[in-house]
Amino acid sequence: MIDPLSAFAAVSAASSAISGAIKAGKDLSSLSGPISKYAKAEAELNFGASRKKKSLFSRMTGAEQAGIDEFFRKEELDTLRAEMRSIFLLYGKPGAWERLQAEIARQRQTQKDELERRARVRDAIIMWTVIPAFLIAATAVLYLLVSFLKGQ
Repeated sequence: MIDPLSAFAAVSAASSAISGAIKAGKDLSSLSGPISKYAKAEAELNFGASRKKKSLFSRMTGAEQAGIDEFFRKEELDTLRAEMRSIFLLYGKPGAWERLQAEIARQRQTQKDELERRARVRDAIIMWTVIPAFLIAATAVLYLLVSFLKGQ
């Protein structure tokens, strides 16, 4: 998973590439790379925001600043999307915007599913390695403490 700033930069770059290509008269079929990049970065932003809300760390720390940052990123994303839509309506072929949105939604869902799968694997690894290691270390410390107290 990439950080939100990198994901937003990727969304901006892909949006610019798509808009420029549509202004130049290219068809959506020739824009699979930027569309995929846009959808993946948008999925990263959405997944990161939803995962951050659920984490224990964000509940314990000042989540207000993260919420404010997320709000402004979403506003900027909405502005980019509106600009892209107007460019499609001006320069694109009829129905191109709807086809683009359908393709972005499909790729965003695919990326979201992959991110969720990776998160489950990472969580399972943590659960089955870090927690048992901590329990073993705690048991060893407890054993040493009991042995020390018995010796006195």
